[in-house]
Amino acid sequence: MKIRTTLIAVIALVIFTFSACDKDEEVKKNSFKYNNKEAEIGTVFGFAYGQTEVSGVYWVAMEYFEKTFTIYYQNGYPDSLAGKGDALLLTFLSNKEAEITPGEYTLKPSNDPAKSFTIDGDAETGLIIGFDAASEDDPPYVEINGGKVTVAKNGDEYEFTFNLSTNINSTVTGYYKGKPVIYNDFKKKSVRKQNLVTVPELNK
Repeated sequence: MKIRTTLIAVIALVIFTFSACDKDEEVKKNSFKYNNKEAEIGTVFGFAYGQTEVSGVYWVAMEYFEKTFTIYYQNGYPDSLAGKGDALLLTFLSNKEAEITPGEYTLKPSNDPAKSFTIDGDAETGLIIGFDAASEDDPPYVEINGGKVTVAKNGDEYEFTFNLSTNINSTVTGYYKGKPVIYNDFKKKSVRKQNLVTVPELNK
C-alpha cells in the first residue's frame, strides 16, 4: 500500500511538472496580445538614432512585426514589406548608442535619464493594427501611454517582456526572445531625433 501511494504521488508530481512547463512555454511564445487577439512575432529589428538632448542617453527604436509580414532588404537594410498584420513600435532611451541595456523600462519624457521608453517628439511608441502593405491608407494606430518593458540580454540575444497600457483603455502584453539587428543610423551626436522608419514608410 505504501509503495502504491508513493507511486501515485510520483505520477501526480510528473503530471503537474509537465503541466507547469506547458503553461510556461505558452507564456514565453514570441507574440503580443491585445483585445483578445494574439499576434505571433516574426521579424524584429531596431534603429539607433543617436544621442538625445541628454548627454549619454540614446534613442533606440524597436519594431516588432507580426509573422504575416515579409520584409525585403536592399544592401542588407530593411527596404520594404509585403503582407497584412500588426506591428508594435517602441522607442527606448538607453545609455548605449546602439544597444538596449538590460533592466526595467517605464514610460517617461524623453529628457529623463535612460531606462525608459518615450512617445515624446518624433518618437514612435504604439501599436499599428491591420496594416495592409498593398494599401495606401494609413492603418489604425493605438498610442502606448503607460506600462513597462523588462529587457534581459545575453550576448546578442535579447529578451523583452511587455506589459503596456494604451490611450483607449486597453492593454498590450507580450514576449519576445531573439537576436534582432539594431542598425546604427547615426554615429554623430544629435540634439533631435531623426525620422523613424515606420511601417507606412517601409511600404515603397
